[in-house]
Formats: sequence, C-alpha cells, structure tokens
Amino acid sequence: MSGGKHTLEDFNDEMNDLEMGIEKEQECREFYLQSAEQVGDARVKALYGWFANAATARIAALEGLRVSTADTQTWVVGMDDQVKAADATVGPAPAFEPVAGGKPGRAEITTLRQAIELEKEVASIYFTAAQRSREANIRAFYRYLGPAEEAHKNLLETYFDGLMKLAVKK
Repeated sequence: MSGGKHTLEDFNDEMNDLEMGIEKEQECREFYLQSAEQVGDARVKALYGWFANAATARIAALEGLRVSTADTQTWVVGMDDQVKAADATVGPAPAFEPVAGGKPGRAEITTLRQAIELEKEVASIYFTAAQRSREANIRAFYRYLGPAEEAHKNLLETYFDGLMKLAVKK
C-alpha cells in the first residue's frame, strides 16, 4: 500500500482480515477439540487440549476487538496487548516428553500433520494482514499474531518429530 490517508476501504479490508483470522481460529479450535477425542496418546491429547483452550481465549479477545472496532470504526491502541493478555491466561504449552507414552498411532500422526498445516494457514493470514496494513497499531497487532501462530506450528512440529523418532525406535 502506498502512504496516505487511512480510507474506509482500508478499514473494511482490515476488518475482513480480522474476520478471516477469527474464522480460522474457530476452525482450529474445533479441530483441536475433535482431534483430542481421536488420539490415544496422552501427550498429544494434552497438547490439543491446550491448543483448544488457547484458541478459545484468543477468539474471545479477537471478537471483543471486532465488536469494539466495528462500533467505533476505529482501531484500539494497544490491541496486540489485549490479545497477549488473553494468550497469557492459558499458561505454557505442555512440552514434549519422549519417555511418556508409546508408539504413536495413525490418528496422532495424521492429526499432527493437519494441525501443522492449519497453523501455517493462520500465520499466513496474520502475516499478510501485517504487510497490507497502513496503520502502525494494526501492523503491531498482526506482527504479534503471525509469529505466535508460527510458534504454535513449531511446537506441533516438535511433537511430530518426537513421535516419529519414537516410532522408528520401536
């Protein structure tokens, strides 16, 4: 985008980006809830429970921002701090423990692959939104969310790699 005045079209594009992010976060939450029921590995089940809780907190924060922004037609300063605060309520993700549990099943491998792809998609939405935004406040918001989702992907990859190493050892 070129420099200049923040237009109604810009605002509408930013609201659409936010809506896409919320929809993808909701899709992720449903995926993690369903996947937690499918897997037998306690480590992966706990991880999916954590991701579902994280998505629930994130969705609530994003929806609050959407409502307040739509009502006022302005973006709140420090919106990234609001989402960071919501994310902090969830606590740290469970670390992969290579000795806990046995050989991974098909459900664990399949759902981890799907989860990695979902997190890549969410990160892409946020990184693209950050690049498009004219407003520093909005860029900061998406520059927090994009790397946070990338960190989620990396965590899932750690689990996937750890389970694959266990599968090869067995």
